[in-house]
Amino acid sequence: MRTRPTDLIFCAMDTETTGTDPLAGDRIVEVAMVPIYKGKILYRGIYHSLVNPQIRVPATIEKVHGIGNEQLQNAPSMDEVFDKIRSYISRSVMIFHRAEFDLTFLDFTAKDVGTFLPTVRFLDTYEIAELLFRERKTLSWLAKHYDLPAPTHRALDDAIITAKIFLRMTRDLRMDVTELVKTWSGE
Repeated sequence: MRTRPTDLIFCAMDTETTGTDPLAGDRIVEVAMVPIYKGKILYRGIYHSLVNPQIRVPATIEKVHGIGNEQLQNAPSMDEVFDKIRSYISRSVMIFHRAEFDLTFLDFTAKDVGTFLPTVRFLDTYEIAELLFRERKTLSWLAKHYDLPAPTHRALDDAIITAKIFLRMTRDLRMDVTELVKTWSGE
């Protein structure tokens, strides 16, 4: 059965990492996914986990997100977490802020666990900002513009903020969200 556009589930996602370059060995240390259905955040459906990256978090990066090696010691490995990520991705239109960053890490993660990343249908609030403001905007700028709390560089907080920004952006665009998905995906 084909999903009716009104039944689309969106899911805001954010990750925190050991650095900015997965090719150089940086890995995900925290992941959060925040489902959105019919214009509402489904708080009971949120998934959040620290992830043991199997490498050390540099002190300079720990200062950014506050996630230290001790916190990750007993966290699940990506092998344990990836099936949950795949489940959300395969059932949702994902919402990211700066999608290229997260998707690159997710692609490397999939390979690390011996699989491929499923096809990801996504929207990017960084890119949508260009439709609304004629230039791309940072998550901090968008949060301030929409009178939301400042991002914290923690996956759960930032995924919730991204979800709220997405909902406000779709309202401001005055475009049905399913039309936005069609336009974005070139349908």
